[in-house]
Amino acid sequence: MTRRRLYVVAGPDWGGHPNTLFHILRIIAEREPVVWINSMAQRAPRLSASDLARAWKKAVAALTAAVEERAQWPIVVHPRAVPYHQFSTVRALNGWLISRQIRPFVRRFPDCEVVFIASNPAAVPLISRLRPSVSIYFCMDDYAAMHDTDRRMVEVCEALMIARADATIVTSLELAARKSRPGTPVAYVPQGVDFNHFQHVGNAPPALAGIPRPIIGFQGIVGPRVDLGLLEKILQRFPSASLVTVGKEEVDIRHLRRYPNFHPMGAVPYENLPQWVQAFDVGLVAYRQDAHVASVNPLKLLEYLALGQAVVSVDFPEMAQHRDLVEVASDHAGYLDAIGRVLTRGIEDERTRKRRQAYAAANDWRERAERVRALCDRLAAEHMERHVAQAGWTSGVP
Repeated sequence: MTRRRLYVVAGPDWGGHPNTLFHILRIIAEREPVVWINSMAQRAPRLSASDLARAWKKAVAALTAAVEERAQWPIVVHPRAVPYHQFSTVRALNGWLISRQIRPFVRRFPDCEVVFIASNPAAVPLISRLRPSVSIYFCMDDYAAMHDTDRRMVEVCEALMIARADATIVTSLELAARKSRPGTPVAYVPQGVDFNHFQHVGNAPPALAGIPRPIIGFQGIVGPRVDLGLLEKILQRFPSASLVTVGKEEVDIRHLRRYPNFHPMGAVPYENLPQWVQAFDVGLVAYRQDAHVASVNPLKLLEYLALGQAVVSVDFPEMAQHRDLVEVASDHAGYLDAIGRVLTRGIEDERTRKRRQAYAAANDWRERAERVRALCDRLAAEHMERHVAQAGWTSGVP
């Protein structure tokens, strides 16, 4: 019988932009205790207003409200950590500091086996500090290639994390190829969707009521990976349609605001996201096609499909398995033509919409959480077998 587990998770900030690890651990926390360690940062802070503000906020949280205990799991820990994780002395110090913060919660569950899951490579020293029954590196992106990370720091810490973890979970097949190392198994757990969340949408927000249709929509962070040149071409090609973006803006889009058919709505809470996205006549995956995006598996794809929507996407490796449901284009001209085809079709038949929704329903986050639990079962069993074998060897048992 599987022992009850305590999950110790080093991930992005809890309550921030929802991500794969958040969705999966939210489900696991319904049955088992979770201690969530907020971001330790994946680069050294720069002397910019935004970096200094973020560093100040994290310092205050760590010193004044180091732990957030709530009626429901998880317990959230604001880590006391120093940047510059590429240096072994800093990693050792951070491992000692954070393990002291979380040790009281681990001691509350003496009969639980500890499962350590980290999406932040800088958390690698906690493997030796915690000595968990299972340790997993949860890789959701090619972190070293991201614009806001310290490439050298990530490369150093990620190499150590993959070598020391019992397994690596990846969210795309491209990541599986890039992060595979001898001796550390790689498990493919692709993105999922909270299907029920996208079925109870209610009425569209008033802010969308007066916008001319059709609506060509993009939901998600409007950041460096988004192809702004492509968005501008959409505005030019379809002047009678409206291009709506729903998400935090992390890049300058002033040149797009000049177009009367551009309607940026900014970030909205995840609980309200379906209300906004339901108004789209076509959902966009509009990323730059580069080496970084090649490793991406976008959360928004299944969310569009859960609403039964038509989707147009740029071409990258992870899209190969979705081509029966998605219009995929390899260049700007093909992308614009694909949007044109969708808009020309107009209102789609219910059978097509139901097929998309059925596909999304089969990829619900609960199925993904069960995959992670099953992997933990297997790794825990292997850990126990090694422990028994070592005990038998040292005690002279044949």
